[in-house]
Amino acid sequence: MDRQSYLLEMRQNHTLKGLKPCFVSLRFNAGKIYNDGYGEFIMSLKDGKLYFQKLSRFLKKLKPKDDFSLNADRFIEYRLEDKSFMKILYLYDDSGRYIDICYQAGRIETSASEDNVRRIIDELCKQHNLKPFKEEEYDDSQEEGNDSTGEGSN
Repeated sequence: MDRQSYLLEMRQNHTLKGLKPCFVSLRFNAGKIYNDGYGEFIMSLKDGKLYFQKLSRFLKKLKPKDDFSLNADRFIEYRLEDKSFMKILYLYDDSGRYIDICYQAGRIETSASEDNVRRIIDELCKQHNLKPFKEEEYDDSQEEGNDSTGEGSN
């Protein structure tokens, strides 16, 4: 069964928890928000919560006991990383923790998920004050002990 048919079936069975569903994968990372191993999920958003409905590895059926949700208000910044056929959405909270949400990109069958991830980001920015991640620029001219004369000391 393809992804769109699967989502249609979930809508008809009323098993989809939120809106703007997209197929994503999560993995254990240093961000300390998701601490389980690799898993595939359907991510959606509703009433200020990001829902993650786990899919079984081989049959791609729902595993409700492994579902979880995150309050969208906890996230303050996001960053998107593009790796040709994979994109990674990083969501950061105010204590430096983050979750990295991977999703396939650049193919016809992944376009709906790509679009819905973008819509989720837009809604989080509008409704929950999520901002793009700003890396602090490092100014090495301020570094102490930087001898710009090129002369050695005696």
